[in-house]
Amino acid sequence: MDPRVSLALRCARGKAVPAAVLAERAELRPERVAEAVADLEAAGFGIESHPHQGYRLLEPPVGRLAEEVGYDLDTGRIGRVVRCVDGATSTNDLAWQAAEEGREAADGLAIFAEYQTAGRGRRGNRWLAPPHSSILCSIVLWVPTAPGREGVLTRGVALAAAHAIEGESALEVGIRWPNDLVIEDRKVGGILVEARPGGSAATPAVLGIGINVTQPLEAFPANLLPGATSLAMAGASTDRTLLARALLERLEGVFRQMAEPGGAQEISRAVEARCRTLGRRITVRAGSETAHGEVVALDPDYGLVLRLESGAVRRFPAMTTHVVPQGGM
Repeated sequence: MDPRVSLALRCARGKAVPAAVLAERAELRPERVAEAVADLEAAGFGIESHPHQGYRLLEPPVGRLAEEVGYDLDTGRIGRVVRCVDGATSTNDLAWQAAEEGREAADGLAIFAEYQTAGRGRRGNRWLAPPHSSILCSIVLWVPTAPGREGVLTRGVALAAAHAIEGESALEVGIRWPNDLVIEDRKVGGILVEARPGGSAATPAVLGIGINVTQPLEAFPANLLPGATSLAMAGASTDRTLLARALLERLEGVFRQMAEPGGAQEISRAVEARCRTLGRRITVRAGSETAHGEVVALDPDYGLVLRLESGAVRRFPAMTTHVVPQGGM
C-alpha cells in the first residue's frame, strides 16, 4: 500500500477527493490512482469510488499501520523509527526493552499499541482502554542527566499532547498538574515519564502518553465517571492515525524549543496558561506529609508552589507529590 494515498484520503476527513486531486496530493501519475486505491482496499481500507466525485474514505483498518504513522514526518529525531503492535503489557515496557539496544538504535523510537494488558500511570495506577480506542504510545529519548528532569519532561510532553489534540479535534485542552490532559475538567489523557539513573551526561527516558479517542460513555468503569472523557464523548470525530502523527511532530517541536535559549521559559509559560490547577485550593501529599493550600505558581522544575493555610509558601516537587482527590487520601 502507498501511505501517500491513504494519508491524503484520511486528511480529507470524510470528503470525496477527485482522482486528479488525489494524484497530485499523493504525487502519483493519474493512471496509478485506481491501482493504489485497490491496494488500500486489499489492506482493509473501506473506500467509496465515484466516477465524478472521486474517492472517499469510509472506514480505515481497525489498527494503526507503522508505514502511515511514520511516513514523511516533519521530525528529525522523534519518530525516526515507528513500531505499531497489536498488544503489549505496556508500551513503556516495550520502550525500555528497546532502550537496551543502545542510543544509536533506540533514540527517537516511537511505539504504539492497540491495547495494553498492564498499562500504568503515576503512583502505580492502571491505565485502562478498550482495544482500538486510544493513543497508547511510548517514546525513547536520551536526555541530559539532571535533577528534576522527569518533571521538566512531563511538562513538555503535556504541552505537545495538548497542541496535537487541539489541532486534530478543535477541542480546548487543559493541563491538570502534573500529568493529566483535561477537557472541561474531565481527564482525556495522561503522561507517564520514566527515567533511570545513570553516570553519563545523557541517559534514556521513556515518555508514555495515553489519549482517550473513540470511547463511548459505557466504556469507562463507573468509578472513573464523571471524571473521565474521550474526544468522541466531547464531540470530536478524530482519526487516530492523524493524531498519532500530529503528536510526534508536536513533540519534536517542543523538544527543539526546549533546547533553544529561552525556550524552556516559553514552554513553562505556555503550560501555566493551560494549567487548570493554578489558583485552586487543593490538598497534596508528599511522602508522609499532607498539606493544604492555594496553588500560586509552577516552579522552573515543574514543581507546585502552594500558599499554605498558615500563609507560608512551599514548593512541592513534581515527581514525588500527588494531589489528593476530594474526599479521599
